Amino acid sequence: MVKLMEVTGLEEVKISFILNDESVSVEVDPRKRLLDMLREDFLLTGVKEGCSVGECGACTVLIDGRAVTSCLVLAPQVNGHRVTTIEGLQKNGELHPLQQAFIDSGAVQCGFCTPGMILAAKALLDRNPHPTREDIKTAISGNLCRCTGYEKIIKAVETAVKYLEGKDENNRTNDRKKTETLKKLTEEAISDDIRVIGKSIIRKDALKKTTGEALFAGDMRFENMLYGKVLRSQVPHAILKNIDTTDAKSLPGVKAVLTYKDIPGANRVGIILKDEPVLVDHKIAHIGDPIALVAAETQEIAEEALERIKVELEELPPVVDVKEAIKEDSVKVHGDTNIIAIKNLIKGDVEEGFRKSDIIVENHYKTNFVSHMFIEPECGIGSYENGVITVWCSSQNVHFDRAEVARVLNMPRSKVRVIQAETGGGFGGKLDISTQCYAALLAYYTKRPVKIIYSRVESTMASSKRHPAIIRCKTGATKEGKLMALDADMILDTGAYASYGPGVITRTVVHITGPYDIPNVKVKGHLVYTNNPMAGAMRGFGVPQAAIVHESQMDILAKELGISPYEIRKRNVLKPGSYTATNQLLTSSVGIEKTLDAAVEKAKEMLKGWEGIL
Repeated sequence: MVKLMEVTGLEEVKISFILNDESVSVEVDPRKRLLDMLREDFLLTGVKEGCSVGECGACTVLIDGRAVTSCLVLAPQVNGHRVTTIEGLQKNGELHPLQQAFIDSGAVQCGFCTPGMILAAKALLDRNPHPTREDIKTAISGNLCRCTGYEKIIKAVETAVKYLEGKDENNRTNDRKKTETLKKLTEEAISDDIRVIGKSIIRKDALKKTTGEALFAGDMRFENMLYGKVLRSQVPHAILKNIDTTDAKSLPGVKAVLTYKDIPGANRVGIILKDEPVLVDHKIAHIGDPIALVAAETQEIAEEALERIKVELEELPPVVDVKEAIKEDSVKVHGDTNIIAIKNLIKGDVEEGFRKSDIIVENHYKTNFVSHMFIEPECGIGSYENGVITVWCSSQNVHFDRAEVARVLNMPRSKVRVIQAETGGGFGGKLDISTQCYAALLAYYTKRPVKIIYSRVESTMASSKRHPAIIRCKTGATKEGKLMALDADMILDTGAYASYGPGVITRTVVHITGPYDIPNVKVKGHLVYTNNPMAGAMRGFGVPQAAIVHESQMDILAKELGISPYEIRKRNVLKPGSYTATNQLLTSSVGIEKTLDAAVEKAKEMLKGWEGIL
């Protein structure tokens, strides 16, 4: 265990320590975190901040060779110690074997977790050069990766062990040990052979992500930059009666305090429906709704300014249950109905299908909100120069962002630029507007660059989620296990705003039959507003909710009929010549039957006794 000194007092202290093999000294506020000192005083932005509570591991550094989360260490505590960040792993322009192995093994995706992951692995290999697979899992267990599923990361550490032993030299990427320029790596990665199908290629951004050179929006710094913050509602449903920003504006260091009255253009954004306020002008619809913006010289001043804003609300009863929200006499979130969309799907004669069924199973299913939990919180930086607004941001949808910023500022699109920085995970959650309009508005009014970066709490509060669903499904089959009919109805909770909900409900309705040939189908879906967090796009886009239902129904049918889960699927999968639930004739590329057979054969190889389960 690394023993660190206790910190007392509030006056700046001078500390000296070894940073990436160099002796350094600096005067710091004793309350400053090691994470902030490394990023702000030494500009080592390979140290990332993902959670601020020591859970994600993105801020991992080495202190005297031990992996430590720098967000939980005060800067003065490293006085007299040795600190290593990802920037310190290269020696004489040569990658550390771990960095090389992460590149070669395809262990780098968004790259936000990569520096911390590599350092955690280095701490392991320094004390245990021949770790087992379980040793590796334990060593990186404090480092979260939302992208990869960890398998390639584990493989990368195993590969690094071989590199350190001088083995598997032929598996290294050709002539990529030297890192004089990123261009050389990229050119070599694509020039060996332009035919890439069936062979491994190197991600062109892998090098800079393994060395800490990749710049995410939160890593960017501009001269004369201000810091922005958002005041958010702490109640789910209310009428905004009054906002008093006088006290906040009088705080030294505050450069702007904005409300809905300061928006030059449209105050509603949204990918399908323009129902989401940039800043609340009348009604609060969920906990986390934005009420005001602040720009200040420091984050601390901005936070204090938020506390000085006085907001008068008339609280309303919230509706949080979709079954209540769908009723005519329910509390209304927007307008005179909570129902945004109704989707129907009919194929064949479902009643006739059930009459021909020997067995019918009917069940109710409920799925929950799911947060995307990308490791990089949302961040945006706005700049206003020569009549042009530029926004650098963590995003998946920059053309949409540009259009919305232009609408909100009442500017032509030709005067708005939105640049996607490296994006630390998205999974659909960064398709909606987050910081873009706020950063642009504050830059527009202050004429200075403004950075807004969400805390993990704020990100979880404000970002969209996977749609919760309540689904009733009735499925009929013959005694031989042939599907005859499916009848389902569902309610999806899109929360306070529509986001991608109308598209999601369509997908859930269409996919409720799964990859199965069912001749008679009737489905009805409702998309409903509530005072819950907004739900939007997430990997699968409405299909996982349906998959839970149709696969559970298949398992239950198989059990009731006394046949294997494999066999009932085999008898009902779509094939060339089948018609889908939407009556699309499938003519090619229907590979599920072959996939099932291949999976069974693989299972037979791996597990004894599997045949009895099938």
